Amino acid sequence: MGPDKTISINGAGIAGLTLALALAKLGFRVVIAEQSREISQFGAGLQVSPNARRVLNELGLNEVIAAHSFEPAGIDIYRHGKSAPLSKVTLGQFSKERYAGTPYAVMHRADLAEQLYKATKAFPNIEILFGVTQTRVEDLGDGVSVIIEREGKASYPLTARAHIGADGVRSVTRTEVLGGRRPQYSGYVAWRAMASLEQLGKILPKDRSALFWGTDYHMVVYPLPQREQFNVVLVTEFALPLEDTDTPEISNKSLSKNKTLSSIMESISEPWTAWPLFNVKTDTWFKGNVAILGDAAHAMLPFQAQGAAMSIEDAGLLATILASETNNAIAFGKWQNLRQPRANRVQDQSQRNGFVFHMSPPLSWARDAVVAGKTAEGHLERLDWIYAHDAFEGMLISKSPKN
Repeated sequence: MGPDKTISINGAGIAGLTLALALAKLGFRVVIAEQSREISQFGAGLQVSPNARRVLNELGLNEVIAAHSFEPAGIDIYRHGKSAPLSKVTLGQFSKERYAGTPYAVMHRADLAEQLYKATKAFPNIEILFGVTQTRVEDLGDGVSVIIEREGKASYPLTARAHIGADGVRSVTRTEVLGGRRPQYSGYVAWRAMASLEQLGKILPKDRSALFWGTDYHMVVYPLPQREQFNVVLVTEFALPLEDTDTPEISNKSLSKNKTLSSIMESISEPWTAWPLFNVKTDTWFKGNVAILGDAAHAMLPFQAQGAAMSIEDAGLLATILASETNNAIAFGKWQNLRQPRANRVQDQSQRNGFVFHMSPPLSWARDAVVAGKTAEGHLERLDWIYAHDAFEGMLISKSPKN
């Protein structure tokens, strides 16, 4: 394939791998530069909501995602210090029927990355270069020149139609190539751990997710039966930014006063991992023949569990538009105009959730009254704008023209 049918991608995370699969299905040659020496996803669980699952299904991944994920029956919402749920959110079959047969599922982030990577192996037009130390990009006007440097190997020169930065919250493509902003520390830290399904299953239902909230924290817990574990994420406010190498201790007085939360934390035998949360908001998603997507363009707080989903949506639509429009400026412009308002809205929703989850009295009393007054189905219906979204804007990969 010539340069006009070649796309260079920086980053083999969920965004980069999804984009590579979509492009390959549409007849492009894809070269991915990945800093790590193998596919590896730092983290624990993630939620594959219907809007993201539609893209994955369109890429032919429905069966493998179903085999490695779990569809919780619902979400139980707990107030601080209470052992019985304040309210419930219905998922399961109700969710599947509401979203045209597309389920709401949870899975381990590493499992999703692994299945995406395995899927790329079926395409000879996808090449992944590991151990990359530097990627130099030069815009040629009618394409890009890319030189990929790797550990102990000769330089890999590449001429491509476009270069896409799927290189995460600390994106070099955003800051150095596009001249965009650096990520902003949010003031929150997410503490992540995995707990035994059998042990924690004595405290919480094994078929449901749980959300606990308090004045200065919230916790999300959901089962991953395929791994015989629960995923546990505790979010607290933390005054100072953290580096990736920092491992501070969890110090939150509210937690010790909550019997259920104390029991959950006692069930975790492995060390907690501290994940400082950063925001990325930039007006510029592309310049010339270079663009960014996923966390590189709009890293958001995980309080609506849509970070990975937004990356997957980005990838499906971008590939489809690149296949139907040969002019990069027009393609990238159309893609940004379609995606940016939605990403901004989800970012804003995630930010609001952080405020709502951590409310203190008397605001929390009003919050609890509103939440308790909604039906289990109503809680899901208010999120239709997220979950019912057509990520392809009506342009399915299977229906897109191939150049």
